[in-house]
Amino acid sequence: MPGPDPLRRDQRARQAVLDAAWELLAADGWGGISVDRIAVRAGVGKQTVYRWWRGKGEVVLEAFLARSPRETGEPLTGELELVLRELARRFVRLYAGTLLGDRLRELLGAAQHDPELAGAVRERWFRPRREPVRLALAFSGLDARLDAEAVLDLLFGPLHYRLLTGHGPLDRDYADAVAGLVSRAVRG
Repeated sequence: MPGPDPLRRDQRARQAVLDAAWELLAADGWGGISVDRIAVRAGVGKQTVYRWWRGKGEVVLEAFLARSPRETGEPLTGELELVLRELARRFVRLYAGTLLGDRLRELLGAAQHDPELAGAVRERWFRPRREPVRLALAFSGLDARLDAEAVLDLLFGPLHYRLLTGHGPLDRDYADAVAGLVSRAVRG
C-alpha cells in the first residue's frame, strides 16, 4: 500500500502556513508575527516556511492575496464619472471596516519599512488591479492625452489615505465625492 501523497502533504502544509499567518496577523498585528510563530501555529518546521517564502512579509502577502478578490465585479463600461464612482464604491465595499481592509492597512504599513515587501505589494497587489482599471478608463471617454496612471492615483490616493489614517469616514458618500471631483478635474 503506497504512503501518503507528498504533493498533497506539501499543499496541506503550505495552506496551514498561510492560514497561520493570517490568523496571527488578525490576533496580534504585524508586530506579533514571526516565522517561528507561524511555523508553530501551522504545525510545521521553520524550514518548511523558508522552503516557500523568504520571510513573514511574503507569507502574509500571499495569505492576503489568497483571500482577496482579483476581480471586484462586472467589467466596467460607460461614462467616465460612472466608472470612477463604481471603482471608488468597490474599494469602499471591500476595505472599509472589513477584515480585508485591516490586513491591507497592516501590509501597507509594513511595506514602508521593508523594500522587498513594498516591491512585492506593488507587483502582486497593485499592478494586477490597476490594469483592468486603465482599460475601463480608456473605454469610458478618458482623453487619450491624459495620464491614466495619474487619474488612478487621483481616485485611489484619497481612498487609501482614509483607509490608512481613519481621519474621516470611508463610505459611499466619500467614494462618490472623490469620484465626482476626479471626473470634473480630468474633464478640465
